[in-house]
Amino acid sequence: MKLNSADDEADRPLAGVRVLALENYVAGPLATMLLADWGADVVKIEPPAGDTYRTFPPVESSAAGTSSVSFVRLNRGKRSVVLDLSTESGRETFLQLVARADVIVQNLKPGSLLKLGLGYAVLEAANPRVILVSISGFGQPDVMPGPYTTMPAFDLIGQAMSGLAYTTGQNDAPPAPIGFPIIDTTVADWAASATLLALFQRERTGRGQHLDVSMYDVAVHLNEYNMGAFGWTGKVPTRGRLATSAPFELIRASNGFVAVAVSGQTIFERFCSAIDRKELAMDPRFANGTMRSEEMPHTLIPIIEEWSSRRTVDEALARLTKFGVPASKVQTLADVFECPQVEAREMILRVPDDVLGEVATVGNPIKGNLIPSVLVRPAPQLGEHSSEVVEEWLDAPVASSARTDG
Repeated sequence: MKLNSADDEADRPLAGVRVLALENYVAGPLATMLLADWGADVVKIEPPAGDTYRTFPPVESSAAGTSSVSFVRLNRGKRSVVLDLSTESGRETFLQLVARADVIVQNLKPGSLLKLGLGYAVLEAANPRVILVSISGFGQPDVMPGPYTTMPAFDLIGQAMSGLAYTTGQNDAPPAPIGFPIIDTTVADWAASATLLALFQRERTGRGQHLDVSMYDVAVHLNEYNMGAFGWTGKVPTRGRLATSAPFELIRASNGFVAVAVSGQTIFERFCSAIDRKELAMDPRFANGTMRSEEMPHTLIPIIEEWSSRRTVDEALARLTKFGVPASKVQTLADVFECPQVEAREMILRVPDDVLGEVATVGNPIKGNLIPSVLVRPAPQLGEHSSEVVEEWLDAPVASSARTDG
């Protein structure tokens, strides 16, 4: 059942849920964009200068205004209200909005809300049912403090401190970061999940709560495979390779690379047949995944690439697929944009923008027979909805502190 019209807004899972977003950069905006995709009314509370990402390149200007591609791709479907929370009137209006909100998502520097006089105790007093979801590098001082709570953090810091960078790359090369902000993206997913958890729990308790989602915690959790292996064996897994499965590798063909995922002895036997080396399945050096992983650099890779380098990517894939070996082409980003599976699953959404025309954004990965397709709406201009939201939420004339002039 596919629903994708404006008439299905009431069918969206979070229809009627009001979210205030105190956010910048990536993690906070991505988390609340997911909530907006699911039907929540997400209102960005921005300072007079706007979210930092509004000026993040690439930026283009026209008679219609100024827009950042980075901002648009993380803020579709939201509304924007300008409030100067450093002023008494700004904080007063914010607390009035809090009284009518279900959720607040924030990824400001830890302790920022406390310094503004807007810590969770104050928010809870304004609305005992409100849920505060805080995203930070190392956690909140008023929830579960640690020795690194006040340290600044960006995605790369999370990768480095969690061991992810140490186990990424080639074994004979230095540690390497993953080539995109994986921690920012994943912490946003966890923050969205935390929001749903708290909304569900509130149905039973009638109370809100303060949820603390840390980038470092998420990064350590992402490294679960290597953490688990080291915790049991005390051995550091080989960089860039799974400790218990092999070949789990990008193998070189004559015109590109093929990803091969051999997990378990049965698939290894199929793989050996596919590359015309059935005898390898009986070799005691390759009796299990751990032994094969250890033999990959010196023994197996030369054998495999002697076979694969004489074949094109398509030829190698055809052979591996015939024998039931999980394998795929290593796609470029251009390939992904043209992938029929990506199109069928609506994983590229084009967001209209008055300045940029259209911006390609990544779709929402959760599908369901009763969940409508994402209703693609523009990212907001700064303060575009200040009057609208205040009048709608507060059922009152516009407060001066909530106008776009700050």
